[in-house]
Amino acid sequence: MIKARLHDRTGAPVILLGLSGENVTRLMADEPIKINLAELGIPGLTVTLIAGRTEADIVARLEQHFGPLPFTCPRCRKTSHHPDDKRHGYCANCHTYTGAPTP
Repeated sequence: MIKARLHDRTGAPVILLGLSGENVTRLMADEPIKINLAELGIPGLTVTLIAGRTEADIVARLEQHFGPLPFTCPRCRKTSHHPDDKRHGYCANCHTYTGAPTP
């Protein structure tokens, strides 16, 4: 894996992650790849890469490795950790159903 911290033409920071064939094979085998960005001088942040054919597939794989994911409202971007909110796509901040229900 190639990891580098660069800057774009405007001077904004860019993180470059290059996956080799070995890492792509790991992703295809449902093995997540964790990258600690502190190695690049960005403290307190770890990135996890995981592959899937659809977003639902990726969410299922993430939950398999990390437990239930929170529900984030697509309208107001508030996050709920209550499993019923996620299950029904309900946003308590908007007081309406704003997300797709999950099985």
